[in-house]
Amino acid sequence: MTDERLSASIAQTITGSESALSAGVRKLSLRTSLTLLVLLCALPALMVSVYLAVLNLQLKQRALYSEAEVLARRIGAQLDSELSAIESGLNVLATSETLRQGELDRFHSVASAALKTQTVYNYVLTDRDGRQVMNTVRPWGSALPQTGTPAQVAQVFSRGETVLTDLFSGPVVERPVLAMGVPVLRGSEVVYSLNVGLSPDRISQLLRSQALPEGWLVSVLDSTGTIVGRSRDAERFVGQKAVPALLERVQTRSAGSLETLTKDGQRVMTFHLPLPRWPWTLAIGAPKSTYEAELARLAGFLAAALTLFGLGLWLAIRQANRVLSSVQQLNDAALALGDGKAVRLPSVQLHEAQAVGQAIVQASQLMADVRHRANHDLLTGLANRGLFMELAQLQLASAEREIGPLALLAIDLDNFKPVNDEQGHACGDQLLKTVATRIQQSIRANDVAARTGGDEFLVLLAHADEAVAVELGRRLLAALRQPYEGVRAEVSASIGIAVYPHAGQTLTRLLESADRALYEAKRAGRDTSVVAR
Repeated sequence: MTDERLSASIAQTITGSESALSAGVRKLSLRTSLTLLVLLCALPALMVSVYLAVLNLQLKQRALYSEAEVLARRIGAQLDSELSAIESGLNVLATSETLRQGELDRFHSVASAALKTQTVYNYVLTDRDGRQVMNTVRPWGSALPQTGTPAQVAQVFSRGETVLTDLFSGPVVERPVLAMGVPVLRGSEVVYSLNVGLSPDRISQLLRSQALPEGWLVSVLDSTGTIVGRSRDAERFVGQKAVPALLERVQTRSAGSLETLTKDGQRVMTFHLPLPRWPWTLAIGAPKSTYEAELARLAGFLAAALTLFGLGLWLAIRQANRVLSSVQQLNDAALALGDGKAVRLPSVQLHEAQAVGQAIVQASQLMADVRHRANHDLLTGLANRGLFMELAQLQLASAEREIGPLALLAIDLDNFKPVNDEQGHACGDQLLKTVATRIQQSIRANDVAARTGGDEFLVLLAHADEAVAVELGRRLLAALRQPYEGVRAEVSASIGIAVYPHAGQTLTRLLESADRALYEAKRAGRDTSVVAR
């Protein structure tokens, strides 16, 4: 239920209450009238209480999904990093001089030596027909299998690109393995596929090393939905297909969530995320019992609310004057809530009525928080793009009327991507929070700062000419190039400055001018500002 629908429902209920009371006072006894009054006036508070309980449950569920998504992306990034490192090592070997000159006996020694510094199982060289030419688990010159190479390796020859296979039984090691293959080129022709054997145990080991919440489960599935790694009971389930519901989602290569059973019968909420570069899917299961516990608490809350409502009704009938006073106070608070105004705790004489008043105040605060969240960036607390555009239009209209200056700064961080790639999104998020704080500390109280996405920010300067904007740009550059705690990369910023009306007389033109100036600052070497001309 949205804020507007809740407010409308409360207002309609209150209006109906007043109509019923005005029609019934002449016909009903005071006791009955008071009973009806309490019933009708308490309904909005009861609705608010139910709304809060349901909203709390929804927030818990969203938090569960969000935690699973963040965990999936973090583990996915680590897995991608490990696979990319293996790919890099393969590409280095694939371009070695001994292999290029066809000295396969010497290359066998080079590849065998490389295994000591890698986390891979073995190196295998196969030809276009899938025959093994070299395998580091066998001495050079030993007989090698002519079949058993996974069909996916053929894509190395047809596409000339890296291939990551599904789980298969290795013809030499005779156990389930995975393989990654890269092309070995002679000129522009792919003459071999250099493959590396990956043990599913390595994938499971990486998953087990994660700090998972109690009872959570992480699995990695190949393109056929076969389990190639599992954080729990890997030796039991690796090599098996995922449960049917999850298997169906894997085929679509889409991210999402669903309720299902794990292979060992545990009821879970599963979040699935395909790896961007590889044909694998990451699945994270959170125990359904976590969500069911919230349902049980909701039922208990509703039962308690109904009990308190009945007790309040009984006390109201016996103490007419106190009830009338309390109801009037609650009516005022409910009307304020229905109008979307700020609500203060009513001064009531009954404990139960006070609890209802607190619920109304909590609803008012929650609505204010929802409105704030709708207009602000959740990570940094700065205005979001929607609020910024609205405020910018108002300031622009004022500048047009007063024929006064106005400036807009577009800010983009330099070297932010390495922070996310090398130190993780948590470090990147903390850096963005620090950037937002430094921007807020650098601008004036009547200026507006917004985060519009990623590492991009906008600042609106009211009543500011080019000199003021340039000076602020200088201060921002100095503040944003300062070191960030825990960040290894040297992060700075590039700034584009657009001043009304010279750089544009509409908000769209000002934004375009600021972006253009920002790109010029980037091209000029970064860590600088450029004024749009």
